[in-house]
Amino acid sequence: MTASRKALFRVDASAIIGSGHLMRCLTLAKALQQSGWCITVACRAHPGNLIQWLHDQGFDVLELTAPTQTTTTGYAAWLGVTEQQDAAELKQLLQEPVDLLVLDHYALSSVFEQAMTGFYQKLLVIDDLANRPHQCDYLLDQNLYPQLHSRYERLVNKEAQLLLGPFYVLLRPEFATFQRTAKAEQLRFLVFYGGTDELNLTALSIDALQQLQKTDFHADIVIGLANPHKFELEKRCVKDSRFTLHINTPQMAELMSQATLMIGAGGSTHWERCALALPALVVTLAENQVAGTLCLADVGACVYLGHGQDLTAQQLTQAVQQLLDNPEQLQQMSKQAKQLVPQGGGCAAIVDLLNTEFQGRH
Repeated sequence: MTASRKALFRVDASAIIGSGHLMRCLTLAKALQQSGWCITVACRAHPGNLIQWLHDQGFDVLELTAPTQTTTTGYAAWLGVTEQQDAAELKQLLQEPVDLLVLDHYALSSVFEQAMTGFYQKLLVIDDLANRPHQCDYLLDQNLYPQLHSRYERLVNKEAQLLLGPFYVLLRPEFATFQRTAKAEQLRFLVFYGGTDELNLTALSIDALQQLQKTDFHADIVIGLANPHKFELEKRCVKDSRFTLHINTPQMAELMSQATLMIGAGGSTHWERCALALPALVVTLAENQVAGTLCLADVGACVYLGHGQDLTAQQLTQAVQQLLDNPEQLQQMSKQAKQLVPQGGGCAAIVDLLNTEFQGRH
């Protein structure tokens, strides 16, 4: 009996970062776990981290210390320390090398990757920015972009295996099991702006839906645990029985399968929607969401409403009304979305690849 292989995921969640990176990593982590791997997750204790939640999910967590006041800006501030400090602290906690190191962090680059040399056999980087160099064995970017294959040309080592596009999308298993059940005669909206929604676009969307000419609908409002506007939203949903508030719901796939239209943000939710053929009105909350969202809008899989901070309730009401007046556009959007993602997502392909690579290594 060979010892089971060990994978370490280095990923953070916080009020600023949101929870998307962690969630996509957990999808891969659980798929690896099911095929016999031992999983550890290393997270820094940022404000709004999900370390306790990870423990509750039964994962082993290496907790990196909370950052002290940081003067850095941009993605470097997401780390709170230098890349070398992060690697040094992680090596200290690790004590022994792992078979596979998985990195999903916009503030980590080849500087960190080379500092970790000797502590892993293979390195898988998950990225979608294509804005910094990597020294890795595999690079996974599950998004749809123009010039998909040339984006990383000068950024990764020649031997790196590139896993690019929605064929490799990290889709949670429940999105593979549900089928679309939305009924034409039942108008249902699904509103979700990610784990934190600092701009409180959720409240703006409630305002917009309340202004619709058609008043006979149901809306599922989904927020994360770290949403700072939770109490206000609870009150709003209690006041209007057409709205149901879901906090950190495990039923996302089911809610998506029942919805007529989704209103929300770009990012990894795109692919979950596409798997369930769900039309959407989308805003972007970060620069890194723009290119992929534009690509999806170009192929007709969603309608892009621009940056979240520029959105008004009136503009959203108009956009929703326009789609309700054009049911054939909704149907077409549904069809286009469904064609983008393989049935069941791309996790199985990645796990097969890794298992094949590591066979006979022990």
